[in-house]
Amino acid sequence: MQRKTAFTLIELLVVIAIIAILAAILFPVFAQAREQARTISCLSNLKQMGLAIHMYAQDYDEQFPMGTYDGPRNWEVNPDVDPYAGGPKLDCYINSQGQGPMAWKGFNPGDGGPNYVGCAYGTEFYRTLMNVQLGPYIKNKQIWYCPSDKYYQPNPTDIGQGLQSYHWFPNWIYNTWCPNGTGPFPCVKYPDGTTRNLSGMMPNELSDYVSERILMTERGVFGWDGADGCDHQCVNTHDNHPRGYNALFFDGHAKLIPFGQKWRTTPATGWPPQDAPQ
Repeated sequence: MQRKTAFTLIELLVVIAIIAILAAILFPVFAQAREQARTISCLSNLKQMGLAIHMYAQDYDEQFPMGTYDGPRNWEVNPDVDPYAGGPKLDCYINSQGQGPMAWKGFNPGDGGPNYVGCAYGTEFYRTLMNVQLGPYIKNKQIWYCPSDKYYQPNPTDIGQGLQSYHWFPNWIYNTWCPNGTGPFPCVKYPDGTTRNLSGMMPNELSDYVSERILMTERGVFGWDGADGCDHQCVNTHDNHPRGYNALFFDGHAKLIPFGQKWRTTPATGWPPQDAPQ
């Protein structure tokens, strides 16, 4: 006569406990691997944008695209400023030659979104890049969306309003009033003891610091965002990635900038201003 065998309650509890321990160990590893894959995919998007920008420059006398501005945009353009949804309407003007953002008012790039309101700062800048200036070189709109973006997705609404993941950022407040620092913000001194004035270096193929100067980046770049927000005094998750933010540089290469480096990048993006290295 064969004896029937079965797990006892104690044995079952032990097995369940082991499975729970393994899951607790492995699930974070799987999550980290998934985020790493998304970070790499996001980096690839920026590299493809870099290729498109340099192709554009070859066709337009070494100049980079400028959205609806009447000249090169040598400053950041916040991708979260949406003039179509009750947001602020900024840089809405027309110059004496009849050029500028208001000259585009009423234009529609055929992306399913509303007509232009004539304000260059914000999503209208990115709609113009996506559809008019870089559109001929980038056929796939999904390239404009980081897989880790918590706010915008490649759906008809976001595409039609220019709500996308990346951030034009060739210059900012710490690389403008240099070297004397007579403006409203201090001029950052870099580890080699130098300052870098970018105010006269327009976004084009002729810029200095091409391997160090950021052209486009993503959420997390501002000094008050991310795991190093306000020099670690206002840490938050307003970013796309927990380790840092991807950046495209003027020479076309792209890499992840780890959090904690914002005072060392070109342009510098740390916060608050009183912490700027002098």
